[in-house]
Amino acid sequence: MRHLIVPSADTQYWLDTIKSNDWIESGLGILSLDDGMKAIPLNKNAPGETDSFWQNLPLSELPREDKPAKHWTDLLDRELYDSLEDHWPRAYEIIGDVLIVKLEEEVYSHRNKIAEAMLKQIPNIRIICADNGVTGKFRVRDLSPITSRDGSNETLTTIRENGQRILIDPTKSYFSSRLSTERQGNLAAAKQLSATVGRKITVCDPYAGVGPSMAGLLNNDELIDSIFVGDLNPQAVELLTQNIEHYLARGDSRINATILCQDARIWKDDQKFMGAVDFLLVNLPHETLNHLNDLLPLMRKGTPSLIRGWAIIDRGDESSVQEDLESLLLENGAVDLELTCQEIKGFSATKIFVRIESQQTFL
Repeated sequence: MRHLIVPSADTQYWLDTIKSNDWIESGLGILSLDDGMKAIPLNKNAPGETDSFWQNLPLSELPREDKPAKHWTDLLDRELYDSLEDHWPRAYEIIGDVLIVKLEEEVYSHRNKIAEAMLKQIPNIRIICADNGVTGKFRVRDLSPITSRDGSNETLTTIRENGQRILIDPTKSYFSSRLSTERQGNLAAAKQLSATVGRKITVCDPYAGVGPSMAGLLNNDELIDSIFVGDLNPQAVELLTQNIEHYLARGDSRINATILCQDARIWKDDQKFMGAVDFLLVNLPHETLNHLNDLLPLMRKGTPSLIRGWAIIDRGDESSVQEDLESLLLENGAVDLELTCQEIKGFSATKIFVRIESQQTFL
């Protein structure tokens, strides 16, 4: 069976990335190799070894037992499992060492049995939490800890992505490991823009959350000159500040970093932000299209620039959204405009999640 061979320190990042693309071979665990590397099992849908997605990491055929490892549900009492077969959770999300699972009402009273089985089956997990949906002004997750290996209810955790450690607490700020591929795309786009303009660039992420978008960007010397990042959620900004300080301590400390807990729509009122941004990230999916007009004054004039944003729109509206955005950008002085609006994944029966990418020069 094919396996991706990765350094131990990068295992979580590649595991999350492979899972988000549905390339993981289900029922098989990660192998530890003699040289300190890890082997992640791939299914038949994963790209071949020469695909650039793997970033020159090797793929190797390794023997595995014919019988897959047990699923966590196999550890439940058979009579209990059979009586509620249609209601056991079919999926879960892992962020660092926190496992988040949605439980139907019919099995909620058995949550301790579920959590104990998951802890036995998934060795890298520290705590199991029930997902009660989102809550509050900042739409953060309402999590109920069920059980943990160390007896604590702490949901603060870390992941590794793009070679950086990211501090995360899903009860304080939104984070999606499924967007790791998009963040890889940000890095590739930033490198291309820097090459085009022939200098370091200024990046702005006003909806940064805890700062995962900066992990890869600030891990590359000679790429970034300054960053303007922030969030309206003060708990997110606390973690964002710690993460940015960590990124800069490992990389180029000469990068100028401005971190704000402020509504991004008023950033245009501060002269230091006006016309200063080469690369703008707009990750506020429910409001991206409404906020963009207030963010355009931040873009640098007279030189190529780039905007990457993400939005949730009605299925089938890609063309109309693209036309509206083209009109908005042209009205704001954009020339040499190249704009795309591409579906990334489904969001619901009637809505989709799209990436908007705009290359232009503002006059």
